[in-house]
Amino acid sequence: MINSDKFITKLRALGVVEADIKDLFNYRYHIDYNKILMGQLFMMPNKADDDLEIIARNFPIAYLIGFVNFYGLKINVNPNVLIPRPETEELMEIINKRQKNTLIHTALDLCTGSGCIALSLKKMFPKATIYASDISYKALMVGQVNAEENKLEINLALSNFLDYFVKHQMKFDLIVSNPPYIKEGELLDASLEYEPKEALYSGQDGLNAFYSIFSNLDKVLSPHGVAYFEFEASNKEATLILARELLKAYEIEVIKDMENKDRFLFVKRRKI
Repeated sequence: MINSDKFITKLRALGVVEADIKDLFNYRYHIDYNKILMGQLFMMPNKADDDLEIIARNFPIAYLIGFVNFYGLKINVNPNVLIPRPETEELMEIINKRQKNTLIHTALDLCTGSGCIALSLKKMFPKATIYASDISYKALMVGQVNAEENKLEINLALSNFLDYFVKHQMKFDLIVSNPPYIKEGELLDASLEYEPKEALYSGQDGLNAFYSIFSNLDKVLSPHGVAYFEFEASNKEATLILARELLKAYEIEVIKDMENKDRFLFVKRRKI
């Protein structure tokens, strides 16, 4: 058994950031981290030793805790879904700022994973009908749990990108997607090895998902509809070439993230 001071020292030696250490104590071990900062010493539970071993293998802290805080929501996560990132939360802020005065009847979170985007959209637009789709049934089950726990109503659909919605001739005023966009074989941060590969990789050029989505986008956007996408900054030029080729009737805007990286695409129909 190890005490809290030695445990924190080992976590820091492994490169665990302070925010994650705080979350581990507060949510996994149910020890008030503020008391530790004030000098109190605690004996760690037995599972802390096992945790150190898997943290040393880069296992994500969020999966250990079992949830993240995202846009004011508690979002459960496990290895069946990607861990929501700050950039995606930033995208929610951008959408809220840009669309808050527009009428949104229907919205779609494409490649929903944990459901964090869909639930954030429902929070923004409580009167709108929100759909969340994914190719992974296991991911949709996580999204269902998150909808129930956050008491927000969304509609879940099993779909290979836009196929389900094209088949059912559905239209949306707003589509938001953080699809797979990493090139096959690209080396990733070590922690990502535990996250679902089908939600990360998208063919040799990283564009398979965008090719499918852009090819069908016009069929599912309402006449005044808009779409937002998260993409890989290092693959910006190839992503833009594809978007301009497949979305000729649309204006395409690149939006930077908080680190001044080209991170998001905004798409809307050109005025005739």
